[in-house]
Amino acid sequence: MNQIDIVNIKRASDYIRYLSLESIEKAKSGHPGLPLGCANLGAILYRYILTFSPKDPLWANRDRFVLSAGHGSALLYSLLHLTGYKISLDDLDQFRQKGSRTPGHPEFDRELGIETTTGPLGQGFANSVGMAIEGKILADRFNDEEYNLFDYTIFTLMGDGCMMEGISYEAASLAGHLGLDNIVAIYDSNHISIDGHTDITFNDDVAKRFEAMNWDVASCDIIELDSLYNKLNSFKQKKGQPKLLIVKTIIGDGLDKKKDTSAIHGSPAGPEEIAYFIRNSEVRSLFENKYGADTVENTEELALKVSERAKNREPMLEFPEASDFMIQHIEENQKKYKTWTELLKKYKASHPAKYDELDSILNFTLPEELKKTLTEFKEEKPDATRNIAGRVLNLCAKKIPQIIGGCADLVGSTKAGVNGSTYLNKNDFSGRNIAFGIREHAMGAIGNGLGLNGSLIPFTSTFFTFLDYMKPAVRLAALMKLNHLFIFSHDSIYVGEDGPTHQPIEHLNSLRLIPDLLTFRPANDTETAFSFLYFLEKMNGPAAIITSRQNMAAAVFNRSSNNTSKYKEFCNGAYIFHETNKKLNPDVILAASGSELGIAVEAAFELEKSKQLNVRVVSIPCLELFSAAGQDYKGKIMDSKPAPVVLIEAASHRAVDVFYDPNLLAIDIQSFGLSAPGNAVGEHFGFTVRQVLQKIEDIL
Repeated sequence: MNQIDIVNIKRASDYIRYLSLESIEKAKSGHPGLPLGCANLGAILYRYILTFSPKDPLWANRDRFVLSAGHGSALLYSLLHLTGYKISLDDLDQFRQKGSRTPGHPEFDRELGIETTTGPLGQGFANSVGMAIEGKILADRFNDEEYNLFDYTIFTLMGDGCMMEGISYEAASLAGHLGLDNIVAIYDSNHISIDGHTDITFNDDVAKRFEAMNWDVASCDIIELDSLYNKLNSFKQKKGQPKLLIVKTIIGDGLDKKKDTSAIHGSPAGPEEIAYFIRNSEVRSLFENKYGADTVENTEELALKVSERAKNREPMLEFPEASDFMIQHIEENQKKYKTWTELLKKYKASHPAKYDELDSILNFTLPEELKKTLTEFKEEKPDATRNIAGRVLNLCAKKIPQIIGGCADLVGSTKAGVNGSTYLNKNDFSGRNIAFGIREHAMGAIGNGLGLNGSLIPFTSTFFTFLDYMKPAVRLAALMKLNHLFIFSHDSIYVGEDGPTHQPIEHLNSLRLIPDLLTFRPANDTETAFSFLYFLEKMNGPAAIITSRQNMAAAVFNRSSNNTSKYKEFCNGAYIFHETNKKLNPDVILAASGSELGIAVEAAFELEKSKQLNVRVVSIPCLELFSAAGQDYKGKIMDSKPAPVVLIEAASHRAVDVFYDPNLLAIDIQSFGLSAPGNAVGEHFGFTVRQVLQKIEDIL
């Protein structure tokens, strides 16, 4: 087998340890244990195994490295610095400081070589599974015997915490089922977590667990550098199964008293420990050249220098021998990159139609024909918005081949599937549906992985009540501004007989609390189509579309003859849906979203008829867009003085009534749901036209 340069690997590894230790010491914050324990692994990966191009960090066929154990970010930043990415020694010096390129946990930035945001343990691993699925899809669509355009591998580094999190079980199970042989997971098995040795809580046989999930498993010791290299290299080439390499490491390797203890997991090593490392490592010569051999030999003096360097933020010491060794791999990779770009040119000439499809996938634009279709969309009769959303999704999927996704075993209920297309399976990745199974948490994170590279537009779907099982992934999609569409059905109490466990009365506003996520709760056919259109037109982050199980009221269907104008209003998040007389000030404003818009409209009709009131009905399909619409627009829609505003929404607005204006009445839900037929549940909570009218009359 190929041999590696052991001497230079050890030198580079110690330099990585030094960079990590000093950057964390200067920040007085961070996690040095993993970078010290996995420095050898990182050096081998980036020097010999990974194929990448810092000159074109978005290269579609690059290998990906995901640090699922994101607390060890200093390792990743040091490696990216040494391999030509735009992370300098000054950036390492600014570790965890405001506005730096080196935050506490890796934050998604492909230009810097950071493939995903990690930190919540297990998420990065599940993202990696999604990235591997993307690789299989691209290979299936565009590779042939002559043109092997996509053959990249996903490498992900997991820790004991990742292994404990339930999301890892879910994601690994699906990866094994699909036979994703383009993913290599590496388990940093150091048996230490924050509270101490893992034997207080974790004694799984990880190898057997993954073997049971159809993974190919091997193990080695971190000090066995040749074995580590050979097994990684072999796993990259091996086909048929996803691979797990269990690497026995020592947390805090290279230190004195803190090595192999929980004390080094999440706190700076301290000057004395760093001095010990310097004296007993390959970086000793750097400090001897800088401060003299006598200073390095004297433990107290060296510790003082370390402390002063951190306090004064003195520049990191350069180590040309280590840097030159690591940078050699870039030259080798550039040859692979050039070969690939030449292959792509030949592909363009020989497969022009396929090349155009690939180009459209890598550079998405919304088809004008689809935009027109969605703008003019209408249904013939009232229906549940889950059914409408399913039809709209398929209109979009016909025109946009990037759309791919699936449900947590609920396609028949949420209607979120691509009709006429198969499920992905280990022998065929040509389909556009993913059978995620009952794995909501992994589904959300795998969907994020599908969306990281920008070549696919993922959708994932389940009952709204199961948002609780995937909320961390929804939050990370928003944090990274991924174009991931979440479709949640069975939106509230009208689920009925399934009872309070399936009636997500608090979930709507919990989604609205997530920054950079748009939450759409459409009330009819046009609003459902508009929700999809807005997401696809803007492509500036995730959106959640919340749909109903029950049919919407007939009063809210086929209401507009000019949907182009209505879409412009919709983009403001709220608009006047109905008004008795536009020339007069309203006597009362009824505002609602989703299914409650029908109640508001029917109540308005009754108030007009029985009380001769001038009633305005406002639909609020997206509260976040309405909040951002500006005071002038909001005033135009909702400025009611002296007329009261009645907000009707079958969701919890718990505790915010403290801040309500006396002129505002909220008809909402303040308790868990009830097991009964949907109409009976609605009546129990006061969501009938008669009950709403009574409350309106009381406030008037």
